[in-house]
Amino acid sequence: MEAGEIESKRPLIRPLDVLVQHVTSCSIGERIAESDLFQEVRSTYAFRNLTTSEWGWVVDFVSDGGAALKAYPQYCKVLREGGNLHFVDKRMIQLHRMNIGTITSDVAISLRMANGRSLGSVEEGFIRKIKPGQAFYFSGRLLELVRVHQLVATVKPCRKTRARGDIPIWSGGKMPLSTELSHAVARRLEGASSLPSRPEANAVGELLELQRRWSEIPTGKVLQVEHARSRQGEHLFFYTFAGRLVNEGLGALMAHRLSEGNSQSIQVSQNDYGFCLTSSGVLSLNEQSLRQAASSANLLPDLLSCLNTHELARATFREVARVAGLIQQMQPGNRRGMKTLQTSSGLLFEVFERYDPGNLLLEQARREVLEGSLELARLREALQSIESKPLRLIEMDRLSPLAFPLWAERLNFVISSEDASSMIEEMLKDLEAKAAQTLAT
Repeated sequence: MEAGEIESKRPLIRPLDVLVQHVTSCSIGERIAESDLFQEVRSTYAFRNLTTSEWGWVVDFVSDGGAALKAYPQYCKVLREGGNLHFVDKRMIQLHRMNIGTITSDVAISLRMANGRSLGSVEEGFIRKIKPGQAFYFSGRLLELVRVHQLVATVKPCRKTRARGDIPIWSGGKMPLSTELSHAVARRLEGASSLPSRPEANAVGELLELQRRWSEIPTGKVLQVEHARSRQGEHLFFYTFAGRLVNEGLGALMAHRLSEGNSQSIQVSQNDYGFCLTSSGVLSLNEQSLRQAASSANLLPDLLSCLNTHELARATFREVARVAGLIQQMQPGNRRGMKTLQTSSGLLFEVFERYDPGNLLLEQARREVLEGSLELARLREALQSIESKPLRLIEMDRLSPLAFPLWAERLNFVISSEDASSMIEEMLKDLEAKAAQTLAT
């Protein structure tokens, strides 16, 4: 704060679902001129580049439901008379007012075996990224996704001997470091040898000294990669200081690129300062292959091929449809359940894909997947930053202090909690003994 390094907020650009809601709201009461409303909308930063064709599409959509919904009166809300807009249906006005708002939240997806037995739930944002046939861990079990229908994911035990599944994360624990904060952390580590005498600095002093002796203290000037082996296989630890969400994307992208063209399965775990790639096979360790895996070239096609972006867009469209007023969660004396909303929005998604593929709300849902769920802008910036730095690959005969949390993060989901605790305690006991020997010299 004192240095003035405050994270800039990325403004929303052309959120057409919000515009549809706004135009509908402004049409209630007295008639409003289309031209006046268009100029008002264009005066905002978010819609400063709104084209006349996009505006025309929005007005057509609120007045006649667009190309796919013209035959349904509930979607033909606003009357157009002589260049003016007017919303007159009292019942539809009541429904619209009850559902005004843009705040959304992630949804829990129920996990069930093929025989119907419930296993628990995971957040929709995680399960929608997984394609049928891919594996993931849940409560220490390796599961294979069969399909996702409405808000139920059907799974079965994974029988693939070399499979390495993804690890679920929950929104409450993934608040990412901002770019400014991550840069500040990296700068602080550059001066780790002269940290001020404060309780927090004293608490990490010995850990940083161990990191320096066993490996090196990572900084923002070099991409540091540590290679280590354990009973679980080979590990590559990357220290990017990019935040958990970006590191999740970086890990998935690099795992996809490194395993492309072979049967190698690579598992990813991440935290705020880095990510880990784990494989039971031999990982490629030359600088050229790592550089290619971390390239910003072909970013979008590779992301689309390694993640289930179609299902992510379908899930995102539910919130787009709700904000745009295509589905109403709040009814007089009743609140529609999330399962009903999912069914309605899923049907609309399929109708638009088939009969109105140019629908701008579909385009927005796909854009929000890239900009929101996948953090495309920050991911591209992180890759470009990596490309500009020298790469330092360090061979390790043990886990470094900064690598240990990434290693333990994976274990918490790969095996049962009791087995994970015993393995972590065993590794921690071994590392603490080696640390005592190192610090004594």
